[in-house]
Amino acid sequence: MELKDRAQHFHASLIKVRQVLVPLLDSSLEDATKELTALDKARLDLTILYAMNSLFWTYLTTVGEDPKEHGVRKELDRIKEYMMRAKQIADKAKMPRLDQGAAGRFVRNSLWEPKDKGENATEGSTGSRNSQQKRNSATGTTPRGAKRRR
Repeated sequence: MELKDRAQHFHASLIKVRQVLVPLLDSSLEDATKELTALDKARLDLTILYAMNSLFWTYLTTVGEDPKEHGVRKELDRIKEYMMRAKQIADKAKMPRLDQGAAGRFVRNSLWEPKDKGENATEGSTGSRNSQQKRNSATGTTPRGAKRRR
């Protein structure tokens, strides 16, 4: 009875596989991939290849051959390797990027600026701020991000 149950389960699984593959088999590959990015097209191709080779693996098992000794194993390993490469490419694209301009401005603005020659060297940090305000008012400019008073 166990063999009959396994055969029925296998048959039901094949019907499910056919239902999943029908949309791909009914349309051309060009129609299915026309709105996909290059990376998504590669993923789809790899998924189709993996599914086909897995089904062939299952076929070899059903006819009594050892698929581990067949070339399909090497093909599945190769497809897995390419799937990992596609995943690395996708991860690299999602990786945060350094905004070099913003980093340069951050470093430039956080550097210490020496006091003007004409100012008293004993002034504290408020003196430096006051002198900056004096220079800004003389030139009519405001520091970045500050609102001008009228």
